[in-house]
Amino acid sequence: MIPGEPAGMEPSVLDWVKSVLRGHPLPIPSAPAVERHVLAPTPVLRLPEGPPRPAFRLQAAQVRIPLAVLVLLVVQFGLEHWMPRGETPVAWIALLLVGLGLLLWSALRRDLPMERREDESVARTESPVRGTALVAGAILSLATFLLSGNNTFHKSTVVVWTASVLCVMLGFWEGPSFLRTGWQGAAGWLRHPRIHLTIDGWAVAFWLALGVAGFFRFYQLNQVPFDMWSDQAEKLLDVMDVLAGQTPIFFLRNTGREPMQFYLAAAMVRYLGSGLSFLTLKLATAFLGWLTLPFLYLFAREYGGRYVGLAAMFLAGIAFWPNLLARTGLRFAYFPVLAAPAVYFLVRGLQRQQRNDILLAGLFAGLGLYGYSPARVVPLVLALGVLVYLAHPVARGRRSLNLLWLAAAAVIVFAVFVPLAHAALTEPDYFLERVLTRVTSAEQSLPGPPLEILVGNIWNALKMFNWDSGDIWVISLMHLPILDWVTGALFLVGVVLSIVRYARDRSWLDLFLLLSIPLWMAPSILSLAFPNENPAPNRAAGAMIPAFTLAGFGLASILIGIRQAWPRRVGLVAAGGTGLLLLTLAGANNYRMQFQDFMTVYRARSLNTGDAGRVVRGFAESVGSYETAHVVPFPFWMDTRLVAFQAGRPGIDYALKPEDIQGLAGETAAQLFLVNIDDVESMTQLEELFPTGVAERFVAAVEGHDFWIYFVPQRNPTP
Repeated sequence: MIPGEPAGMEPSVLDWVKSVLRGHPLPIPSAPAVERHVLAPTPVLRLPEGPPRPAFRLQAAQVRIPLAVLVLLVVQFGLEHWMPRGETPVAWIALLLVGLGLLLWSALRRDLPMERREDESVARTESPVRGTALVAGAILSLATFLLSGNNTFHKSTVVVWTASVLCVMLGFWEGPSFLRTGWQGAAGWLRHPRIHLTIDGWAVAFWLALGVAGFFRFYQLNQVPFDMWSDQAEKLLDVMDVLAGQTPIFFLRNTGREPMQFYLAAAMVRYLGSGLSFLTLKLATAFLGWLTLPFLYLFAREYGGRYVGLAAMFLAGIAFWPNLLARTGLRFAYFPVLAAPAVYFLVRGLQRQQRNDILLAGLFAGLGLYGYSPARVVPLVLALGVLVYLAHPVARGRRSLNLLWLAAAAVIVFAVFVPLAHAALTEPDYFLERVLTRVTSAEQSLPGPPLEILVGNIWNALKMFNWDSGDIWVISLMHLPILDWVTGALFLVGVVLSIVRYARDRSWLDLFLLLSIPLWMAPSILSLAFPNENPAPNRAAGAMIPAFTLAGFGLASILIGIRQAWPRRVGLVAAGGTGLLLLTLAGANNYRMQFQDFMTVYRARSLNTGDAGRVVRGFAESVGSYETAHVVPFPFWMDTRLVAFQAGRPGIDYALKPEDIQGLAGETAAQLFLVNIDDVESMTQLEELFPTGVAERFVAAVEGHDFWIYFVPQRNPTP
């Protein structure tokens, strides 16, 4: 202790230094343990902290969904691009099973939303039928049958037929007469015209999807496909018959054809001035293909909600399969355009228990019978839908009533069918020829046991979507899937989810959709005498309704599942990005399939009748005439009738058989002969008969399509 310092005070550092200088250093005391102090850390200014942030953990759903989809996409890509034709893709099947297993796992863990539409029916009192209208409809239907003689539509036939259908519809119609309410609504609007337009985000998306579909339907329509084949010649000749005043109920040319296409095309020629051309046929069918899409949207919406409906419509709008069928100018597009509203009104009527919708389903099914012969399966699809509905608990207490509604729809189908029924009875060979020659041994013997062929046909038909669409080159990419690899994967997702949902909820609509696929494809599957014609994407065109509905269901479920698997904005961005990527890839795939891959095959295999027609026109409008131009037939070469259509002279056949060339020896007018490049015999005959002629090889844009042009100049008559 330093003197002078208060007791208890410890010496300072300065005191210790002074003591050292005096020579008497002070000892440094050690503080007792209890008196030791730990200096507190200097306070640091910190921002207020929120709730503790949990460490990021990857959820199983965030892995299962993209992994399952990725595997299925890889499988579909491989089947389309990497699998050798004609081989069994064992490795791809194994990988497919892995992808389906992952998808099934994800579905069972409820990663993917599979909520079904609830039954929207309400308790109701059944309205009575109008007996007077039904009696009138029966009498008028009988009169329609009697007025349909000679397989001809007369004005009286059409008037009485229309009245009969309206009376039958009115007799079964529930509630106020649709004729009265329709007239009152039209009159009220005419007195006070008004249009209300409401545009929201959903309407923009809907019309944008239809606009994209319009591009795929109408872009380069005059070029894709380019040259006609013989079927279009038959159709144009039937249109010419209508323009000439003939009005058949059932057209007998080329084994018999339903009439709707020919009257629509004739109306376009007469009132729109579109001309007797391939483009006229394609404009009509492309428009009908586009018109199918809103009804597909409505059907898919009934199945899974509006997101499924929009996805289904968009995928079908850009898809190669319906786009190609709509561009052929043949009756293929007349099948789905009437089948889609028929099955939509059926499902809507059963879901809501509305009799009028079932009646409308029968009306569209009956009208479809006038479009394309495979549409004869539509009434069976409607019956299947009702039976599947009745087999489920949802129909409890309604079964008898729904059977009566189905019977009423069948009556309407028959009322619409009456003129065609008369034609079928008077011309049974033509009406049934295509069916009998494919199902039975009427044309050739069955190549094996019928049941064995049937089972094989079912398997081959179901492979059409994801594996092999057959070898009909004018309506498919031979032995490639009919769906592009993105849509094909989404279709598989939809199928698996529908099966899981049915196993879980027993929803009748899931079972109906799945069972309807082979029934829609029955016109192709039942080709027992010609199994090589199966699968036929044109005859199975009705299957595009459930196929794209399931693909839309798969896409919507994937995107909603991703949105739910990831938190907040991340899920929204991930779902939006995934949807944009998948739809962009699907659009690019289908564009390539239609405008590049198909056109390459089509131009290589089709015959260039357009080139021949232009040569004939050039000759006729310069030194010759249309009457002195000739095409010498050769096996598997040009349809000489098509050359006339391409030259602008419809109805003429430019064929001149080799044995008839000699008969032109005395002609003095300039002559033109088009000869197959391999027809050496005809060229030798022409050179001997017309030594002053000049032979020139027409070099076509596509290799293998060249032909000879043999021009004989005008000669002076022999004195």
